[in-house]
Amino acid sequence: MADVEAKLAATKEELAATEEQLAATQKALADTRTKVASVVVDLQQHSLSAEDRAKFELNLSHLRTAEQHLSKNERHLQETQEQLHELATLYRKKLIEMLRAGAAAAAVAGTGGGGPGAGAPPAQRRRLLMDSAPKLLLLSSDGNGSLWELAYSDLVLPYVDAREVVAPEAGVDARGVVELIHVWAEAALRAAVDRTRANAPAPLVVSGLVKAGKSYTLEHVVPAVMAEALRKQQQQAEDGGGEAPPLAGMLVLRLRGDQLVRSGGAMVMLKTLLRVLVRWAREEHVPLRAGALAAAEADLVQPDDGLSSGLGDAILAFLKAVEVPVLVLCDEVQSLFLPTIGGKLDAAGAEYMRDVFMKQLLVYGPRTVLWCLTGSSMVQTWVSLATMPPNGYAVITTAFNAALPATYSAAHMQWAWKRLEQQYGGPAGAPPLDPKLLELCPRSVALLTALVRAQGDYGRPSDVAAFVSSFMRDKLIEESRREWQLGMEAMPVSQRLAVLDLAFPNVGAHIDTELHPGLRRFLVPHLDKKADGRYFLRDSHQRQIVRLMFNKDGTLRDSWSELGSGASLTQLDAAWNLFYLGEAADYVLGPKASRPWQHEERPDGMDDFRAKLQAIAKDIADKLSVANAAERAQQAQQQAASSDALRQQQPGGGGAAQGSQELWERQPWFQAVLTSKYNDRDLEAYMKNREARPTDLDMLVFYLRLSRNVLGHTKPWDRDAGDILDVRVIKALPAVLGQPLFAFNDAMVEALRLLSRRTVEAAAAEFEAELPGGGGGTGSIEGSPVGGSDSAGGRGRAAKAMPVQGAPSCPGPAAAGCGQRPQLTCPITGSRSGWVNGQPRAPTIAPRLRMRLPLFVLAAAPAAVMGPRLRCW
Repeated sequence: MADVEAKLAATKEELAATEEQLAATQKALADTRTKVASVVVDLQQHSLSAEDRAKFELNLSHLRTAEQHLSKNERHLQETQEQLHELATLYRKKLIEMLRAGAAAAAVAGTGGGGPGAGAPPAQRRRLLMDSAPKLLLLSSDGNGSLWELAYSDLVLPYVDAREVVAPEAGVDARGVVELIHVWAEAALRAAVDRTRANAPAPLVVSGLVKAGKSYTLEHVVPAVMAEALRKQQQQAEDGGGEAPPLAGMLVLRLRGDQLVRSGGAMVMLKTLLRVLVRWAREEHVPLRAGALAAAEADLVQPDDGLSSGLGDAILAFLKAVEVPVLVLCDEVQSLFLPTIGGKLDAAGAEYMRDVFMKQLLVYGPRTVLWCLTGSSMVQTWVSLATMPPNGYAVITTAFNAALPATYSAAHMQWAWKRLEQQYGGPAGAPPLDPKLLELCPRSVALLTALVRAQGDYGRPSDVAAFVSSFMRDKLIEESRREWQLGMEAMPVSQRLAVLDLAFPNVGAHIDTELHPGLRRFLVPHLDKKADGRYFLRDSHQRQIVRLMFNKDGTLRDSWSELGSGASLTQLDAAWNLFYLGEAADYVLGPKASRPWQHEERPDGMDDFRAKLQAIAKDIADKLSVANAAERAQQAQQQAASSDALRQQQPGGGGAAQGSQELWERQPWFQAVLTSKYNDRDLEAYMKNREARPTDLDMLVFYLRLSRNVLGHTKPWDRDAGDILDVRVIKALPAVLGQPLFAFNDAMVEALRLLSRRTVEAAAAEFEAELPGGGGGTGSIEGSPVGGSDSAGGRGRAAKAMPVQGAPSCPGPAAAGCGQRPQLTCPITGSRSGWVNGQPRAPTIAPRLRMRLPLFVLAAAPAAVMGPRLRCW
């Protein structure tokens, strides 16, 4: 048989060389014929001289000779090619006959009867799942989830299993991932031995957004849980005096879709998959029915007939011939749905892979083969599962979704950080991990782990902020682009716009009517519900990733200028929320708030919205009052230590306590936005009518409005001419409150979710109307005739870019801007400076006319049915 294999290989090699020569000859022949035609045309010119005509005729003669020679060579090579094809076919047939004869002889020699397991290697040479999988050890558990260790014989790995709070009406199971996999494992083991079932057990889909730890969970957690379930069955059988459970001998098959050859179309990919299965069976000594391995090897050497169905049937037959239970861990499963030819999708092959092959594998495959799927493009995976024909059995409704959370609690992040410090902190005396990695990373354990490992691979760069920014841009955002592009580029624009709406807590989308069933199944575990029934993405950094993926018209983006600011994803998300909160707060609670509802009923949620902002305003006022009291006490101590004469001059100790409005006004972060060049008209109106904002809530609403205007002239709102985002605008209020930005961002989201989309759109339109020439806005928010504030977005006058400042402008609530500072005096005719560069600028009274992007844009023609769109950029 080895001699035949060698001859077949030599023949195939010679055939390939002949085909290469034939292709080169045919190209040369075509070029020669083109030249002949060109010379013939030239000879037909009447203006040719006798000398030129003679040259052309000589050239034509040479070309005719070359053409005859190439034609003769082409015929010879074609004959050789045909002979080699026949010879290769002969060798293949002979090899197949020898393989089948050898398999039959081995089966008879092995057992004398060719029964089940005939000729199989000794079972002790196989690596059983229960022997190779790690053991699950629970360390602790609380309302946020559980901390686990995965103990191998020579290695212990950590696992954080967060339990997210989800909307119960969305039909999402709020249990932890480990518990969900336990539920699936026990159900799958029961289904595997149920002979009355017509279908295979439902597949497990380890799902999640980008960088959620899906591959880690598939590789380590799923086998550990399945092994634990098998041991439980085994213990129950022993306690009952029965036999060992029939699935105790389960093996593991690991597949990676991205390691299959996709570039030759579905048929080449299936042949690669069959080759992987044959190699697995040989290496793991998998017991098979007699002749199954030889038949599979024979299928591998069969000439291609242009049909994928034959190889698909061969793979299904091979898996049915496996005589032990198998746990299939299939990573990068989306690749199985995406065969390509010539760099483009093999449309017919992709349809076969999805509608026929994968459905047969997952639905009508052997009951004892349990499928677990995950991948780097879960959008594509879920859309493919939903697009499978529903007749008989709808995979999308029965697939078990174990969705990994994207965000973890602060306690879980600290625990993961300590484990990473132990693992990557280096030997004694080596520098520890920089805590800035934890500070700048979104609250994702998987992302933090990847970040720490990458920093080690790059030799621990000293500029941690620059490294994190580069990592997010080059690794996270690029992976996210591939994730969303694979699944969304073929979807209608209305679907992309619906996903974009999910990235804005103030907007949201109706998932039952606006999302594809596959997108809905994928995203529902990661959504929260608004008061008006719409849904939005729960996780801050994932919201910002989605904003980076899509343009406002639903097209996919390929550049992200806002990442050049150095701001983190959480900071960018907070900037968006602060922007929209400024619009909504001014519209609902500002001085002109009563106007829209003089003749109609106030929308739902406005009272709750007011209560949310009132609570924030009270907390800020309390912090400012405490800091002011501490300052006054310090002044009193200084005065007590001074001369008696000085005490007599200042009998009041630390001075009189300041009113609420004065406390707000003297804060540097408040003055910074109030004196910004983008708030000239608001400042003028405020100075003329300070009485319009007497309470803490009024001052908070005013500050939010001012911040909104500043943000609107930075990237990403103004991508072309905007300043670089200054993160101090975002960090100011969290610093006063003594809260991490993550917590304050959540508080903003909790307020925004209370408002209906109609209210949000009306608030945006109100700001649009304030623009000069914008169709309204003859008065400012203070009731002054000066006019409304220049609204955000679009181009402003030329200004120096505001560099990102890493450190917060306020060190904390104990020093909340209440030091010895002069009272706010900002005459409009004077010069002011904000956070730009600290330099005075020319005084200005007249409002500036600026162009801006519209707050409402109509999507492109395919998305026109979506109606008016809230401004996203």
